[in-house]
Amino acid sequence: MSCSKKSRIIRAESIVTPTVLQEVDSKKNHSRLGDHARRFNRRMCPLLGKQATVVIRQSPAPLVEVALADCVRVAWEQYPDLDPDEPDSKVVAQALNARGPLKEDRVVLSQDIRPLNLARQHGLNIFHIGENWLRPKEKSEAEKRADSLKREIDAIKSRQPKLALSYRASKDAVSVQRIHDLSSQERKKIQDTIIRLHPMQNQKRGFSGNYNPLGEHDYTLSLRYKRWEEQVIPQFVSEYERKLELNFGHIEIVFRIENVGQVPAESLLIHLSTKGGWLNDRYVIASPAGPSAPDVRPLFSPPRFLNHRFQPVAQPGKHEFVVQEVPKRATRVHISCSDFRHGYDYEYRMVGWVDPRADGFHMEAVVTAANLYGEIKETVTVEKKVLESAVFDLVDLETLKFRQLPETIELLNATNSKHDLLGYEFDGAGWDR
Repeated sequence: MSCSKKSRIIRAESIVTPTVLQEVDSKKNHSRLGDHARRFNRRMCPLLGKQATVVIRQSPAPLVEVALADCVRVAWEQYPDLDPDEPDSKVVAQALNARGPLKEDRVVLSQDIRPLNLARQHGLNIFHIGENWLRPKEKSEAEKRADSLKREIDAIKSRQPKLALSYRASKDAVSVQRIHDLSSQERKKIQDTIIRLHPMQNQKRGFSGNYNPLGEHDYTLSLRYKRWEEQVIPQFVSEYERKLELNFGHIEIVFRIENVGQVPAESLLIHLSTKGGWLNDRYVIASPAGPSAPDVRPLFSPPRFLNHRFQPVAQPGKHEFVVQEVPKRATRVHISCSDFRHGYDYEYRMVGWVDPRADGFHMEAVVTAANLYGEIKETVTVEKKVLESAVFDLVDLETLKFRQLPETIELLNATNSKHDLLGYEFDGAGWDR
């Protein structure tokens, strides 16, 4: 844009060059500047008729008028330092070739430094407009809509609970055993050794060796022992390596959730899932000697279901957490709470087993609630060290005992009461003996 000086200070005429008009036209569809560009063009419309200038300011002094520059064709060869394809150079060239005011009266106005420098190099007067001349930053309609949506979302979030999730693991990394497969001959030796180490129990035949129908002879023992010998043990030995691997790679994981906001979480649901292993409620121990051989049953032993007193199922309280199904070597756990009050926390303890044949052990918690916007996620990764072993590197063939006790069995040996045994699951102990 160029400006011509008049003989009196109170009057100023601003001449708009074609490049400036082109720049304004390019902004007509701009999200933020479109309204201003179209308003400018409407203001300049009278110049298309007989009107020579448009007054844009009456007072205070000076009176400011705007006119369209009448520029002759630019001979670019006369300006080797100006680029005909660059807007700043085109504005300066058009200011130099505008008809009307004398060159010494022309003043190039700009807030940018580069066009002012080019104009000064070509003998034009310049005036640097300060930042106070710039229009205040405005928001487009899209930005206004985005702000409105953000305010709505913030209002929703202010009415929802603020939950914090975390994990606590008993160790940073675990060592797992990847055990090589046995040969058929080795598998047969292990099966024979298990049976040799667990012969069927001898029973007394009553008084003085005679048959006594009221004695404690268990007539089901031979049948149960035969089933153990011909079905249970062969099945166990067929997956012997995988059973031994169960004794390694355990880690205790505690999931914690806390309501750190001011709003209770309604109908809270916690979904815990894992890859590269499973979750259990206890440590798992699989004896190298296999499931125990059947014992003698007392003749008048009560049925097993009578050993447990019937207890009615208590309904959970509104603020209590309920594990929908206790994990038994599962990959998913679901926990719910009707009303998780603010300022409260909850912890759930699990035992994870890291599969030595998987890529890695990952656990994810996904929490949702009726009054929670979206969902909250938290993950934990357990590093593992895989050790390659053969069965007889870990187990003595003659005794079928571990050469070096796994950590889970060492923990078991350190237990002080029967109550402590509840924290262990003995693989194979559940078969009907």
